[in-house]
Amino acid sequence: MGFVPMVVPPHREASARAQDLGRRLKAEVQKFESQYPGTSREDLRAAAAMAIGEESVTVPPRRRLAAGLIAGMLGLGVAASFVVSRSAEGGDAPPWPILAVAIAAGCAGILAAVIRRARR
Repeated sequence: MGFVPMVVPPHREASARAQDLGRRLKAEVQKFESQYPGTSREDLRAAAAMAIGEESVTVPPRRRLAAGLIAGMLGLGVAASFVVSRSAEGGDAPPWPILAVAIAAGCAGILAAVIRRARR
């Protein structure tokens, strides 16, 4: 068994500016939470992402859903290819190109539907 060395970068203290900004943000978040009780961490993340100019800090649920659907389609395609190749013993060659095209078309269709729904 091989040994893979792991180097942990040393912890660096934040600059004075970053610490000041952190204190200000913490105070502002506490003030906001007192005005709007029940503010979720997801709301805070989204607000921070908007404040720094990023679309999203985390992966949106729709993207996770699309990735899961595509992974599921690929998994079903691979499983189907194994079933087809095992049942074709002594017969014709398994239809690999047809399966690849069908999987790609299915993934493209699902992705297009998710993107279309996300834009609405």
